[in-house]
Amino acid sequence: MKTLSKKLCFILLVLFAYNQAMGQTAFGLKGGLNLSSIDLQDAEATYNSRTGYHAGVFLRGKFDKVAIQPELLLFTQSGEIQSSIIGTAQESFTYLAIPVLLKFYPLGGLNIQAGPQFGFLLDGERKGEVLGIGNYTQDITEHYKNSDVIVSLGAGYDFGFGLNLDVRYNIGVKDINNATQGEEARSRVFMISLGWNFLK
Repeated sequence: MKTLSKKLCFILLVLFAYNQAMGQTAFGLKGGLNLSSIDLQDAEATYNSRTGYHAGVFLRGKFDKVAIQPELLLFTQSGEIQSSIIGTAQESFTYLAIPVLLKFYPLGGLNIQAGPQFGFLLDGERKGEVLGIGNYTQDITEHYKNSDVIVSLGAGYDFGFGLNLDVRYNIGVKDINNATQGEEARSRVFMISLGWNFLK
């Protein structure tokens, strides 16, 4: 993770320096809501979507109609799991997420975007109720792998006065279930966010 962070910082600095000279750089804050779930390949369990959030910074380097936009986000995912073993429980996760989006601008500020997102699990928690015993809270960080790889697809609009709107669907391509015996699990997240470019 440290090596990846160093490489990302280097890329951001080079991109910022080049595009600052070209007058095509955007840098700002963004945040919004996530509707997340887990695609759980288990016939005895279901996973229902719940709302989370994301917040962080972005840097965009634009070259004519194409832009590269890396981001650094604090990313939460939540869901409700129902199974014959644990009953019904709410699970929540916090990730440090690094999307790297390629954006194509067919008309004005309208853009189509796609790219990978790398997530690093910071914590995981399960809350539920056991009949006859009461409520419980369980740390489930070790139940899931410490990283995730996602393909992010979406669209957005960059307004001339600095506001950005993005809508994305994140498709997990990596099995994040860390149990020695367990079904595959992959994240699914719909996200909508607003951003503000300070270098407009």
